[in-house]
Amino acid sequence: MLIDDDVIDFANRECSNVVLSLDGRKEIHDRFRVDYAGNGSWEKIVPKFQKLVQARGGTNYYMRGTFTHANPDFLKDIETMLDLGFTELSMEPVVCAADDPSALTKEDLPIVLAQYEKLAELMLQRRREGRPFTFYHYMIDLSGGPCIYKRISGCGSGTEYMAVTPWGDLYPCHQFVGEEAFKLGDVWQGVTNPAVREEFAACNVYAREECRDCWARLYCSGGCAANAYHATGSVRGVYQYGCELFKKRMECAIMVEAVKATEGQA
Repeated sequence: MLIDDDVIDFANRECSNVVLSLDGRKEIHDRFRVDYAGNGSWEKIVPKFQKLVQARGGTNYYMRGTFTHANPDFLKDIETMLDLGFTELSMEPVVCAADDPSALTKEDLPIVLAQYEKLAELMLQRRREGRPFTFYHYMIDLSGGPCIYKRISGCGSGTEYMAVTPWGDLYPCHQFVGEEAFKLGDVWQGVTNPAVREEFAACNVYAREECRDCWARLYCSGGCAANAYHATGSVRGVYQYGCELFKKRMECAIMVEAVKATEGQA
């Protein structure tokens, strides 16, 4: 495993926030997360993650999972993470080619939507019990939120920030690394492919016709450019399946905040 005591010390000393990747339950995680011998990594990596989180006081991290066609019942994976002592959680839907065995299907959608509702109920239940946890996609500020510029422009990939590879290449974000058509330049010469930067600068909520009448458009700002590209072949495309999931997350997040306010816990 690449993570060891030196990595833990460095991450906790130099990084204000760290993201740890644990797909979920042991059988889910071990499908793809294998070592060089082809063995599952769950039993080896979990104690290392626990050590890292404990060393940074249980804050400023996210335990990130992924749900696919193999685990649309992802609440079980979240419950596993909670049982392991992790309370800052994120669970992301897979985005891949439609013919990939991991791709979420039409039949998975009602299962996933129900899981989001059950997750909201679990958050409220544990909050009442004095055992709260954070779910990244349910973090919402109903009284303020991002400025109007950020609501329209989105995450800023390729314009406000870039991903830097270990060998110095620049990409709009980490999800484009390896896609040579999106290589912006490198740390020695700077941006040498301004056309890509301009393409991402024009990638906003009003660049997508499908977004213009959507009630959630100023929450997602048009969605993730990488997800759109991998689903449609264009950074200005719309990942329709992702839209359905996003709107459901927003509905659940608003419900959680409404209940907290009603119970005097906001």
